[in-house]
Amino acid sequence: MFPAVAADVVSPRADAVAVTIYRDRPMTTAALAALGDNDAHGLALVVETRTVEVPAGRSRVRFEGVADAIVPQSAGVEGLPAAIIERDFDYDLLTPANLVGRSVGQSVTLVRTNRRTGKESRERATVRAAPNGVALDVGGRIEALGCGGDSERLVYDQAPPGLAAKPILSLAVNAPTAGRYTVRLSYLTVRMDWSADYVARLSADGRSLALTGWITLANRTATAFAEAPTEVVAGHLARVPVDLPRPDTPSLQTECWPGQTTHGGWPVPPPSPPPPAPMMAVAMAAPPMVMRSMTVAARKIAIESQLGDYKLYTLAEPTTVAARQTKQVLFLDQPSVAFDKVYAHTIEDYDGRRTAPTPVAADIVLRFDNTLAKGLGRPLPEGRIQLRQPQAIAGGKDLLLGASRVTRGTPVGEPFEIALGRATDVTVRPTLVRVVTLPDKSIERRFEVAIVNARSSAVTVEIRHARDGAEGFRVTAETDPHGLKAGDPVWRLTIPAKATHDLGYSVNLPTR
Repeated sequence: MFPAVAADVVSPRADAVAVTIYRDRPMTTAALAALGDNDAHGLALVVETRTVEVPAGRSRVRFEGVADAIVPQSAGVEGLPAAIIERDFDYDLLTPANLVGRSVGQSVTLVRTNRRTGKESRERATVRAAPNGVALDVGGRIEALGCGGDSERLVYDQAPPGLAAKPILSLAVNAPTAGRYTVRLSYLTVRMDWSADYVARLSADGRSLALTGWITLANRTATAFAEAPTEVVAGHLARVPVDLPRPDTPSLQTECWPGQTTHGGWPVPPPSPPPPAPMMAVAMAAPPMVMRSMTVAARKIAIESQLGDYKLYTLAEPTTVAARQTKQVLFLDQPSVAFDKVYAHTIEDYDGRRTAPTPVAADIVLRFDNTLAKGLGRPLPEGRIQLRQPQAIAGGKDLLLGASRVTRGTPVGEPFEIALGRATDVTVRPTLVRVVTLPDKSIERRFEVAIVNARSSAVTVEIRHARDGAEGFRVTAETDPHGLKAGDPVWRLTIPAKATHDLGYSVNLPTR
């Protein structure tokens, strides 16, 4: 409870609001859509600018309309020259259950609509019990609401005290002097998240691509953030589970006498429209379905900057993220990005147990250098990517080549790869042809790899032998020189059109 205060100061809304959205785990747009409205995933920092007039002495400052998924203990207020004595977050919202529950002992108007004639009748009643079953005293008779066969609703002259239409953060403060102040209220809220998606459109000659990137903002709270400067932070933020208040939010129910009814099972017609303001009505109808929406923002590029060890993407202009809305904004638009295409295959076990008895399709890999010289030079958050290419035979329309992932955040200057799928005309057949025990007791294995390029142009093929972390592993003989990739030997070969190449090599592994 608050200490005694001189007055209530109400800030009904923020003058301005800014939102910064974080993420603490890999996130896809599909995963965002699957999250529920009541979980504690996602995190955002909300900064609100408000104007308040505070009297001298003790008062209670009520910030209405804060996010309903606020982490109350994270709230901070700057610009208020007053000692904060206590703060509270009010979850008592104006819902049908709370409205009826707070009206026990109070007089209301009971409106009935005759199921046959449609005629309305009104009489005063006193609420005796609610909300788990609503009992009314109607002219000395005790009745259960919604159990008489006709459509029934309650009409209130005014809402009971203490209920708020929006969540409220309240501060009990002690100000030395009265004044009008511009304050900054900041707090964390859960149920806000973001993901990144890419669309790569290959050029007609297949040598470069146009790469666009979209940020998807997901607001699963019941609070809208209008015309808010918005930022997202790329990187996995360290977090601990938040301790959210868990208020008791009862649902409004009707309970009827024997057999759950007091009538002969007649159908109940839909309730009549509620009366005009200022009266307040509660109808015994199911709550409205929560509607979700998806919007796409105008084609303006987000601005990228550094935030400690993270990347910060600031939307080019303020945006409105409505309650329970998903929105996409453009953050990357690179018209010509060069890449190398390679056909790759990894021999996964050095003892030959996973060599292929028949030819297998090579993996198609697009390899990029994240540099300005190659048409990119932008940090890339992890996310999913779709690859398309226009086809003249299909009227020039784009056809899907495959979908993959940017598997990790890629800074400027670092290479990265995108796996496109399996080739239909480049095959690899590795065979273990010999196993020899050498005088030093080590084991030597001889592999032969047949590579077939059935394409009408030359291709680059990479054969990688996974050493599986084995100590002392080395290549002892080879028909083609190898390089290294993450410690594994890799043979990079150019195979002419309609040609076959045989790679041979031996590996040695000391006895364990």
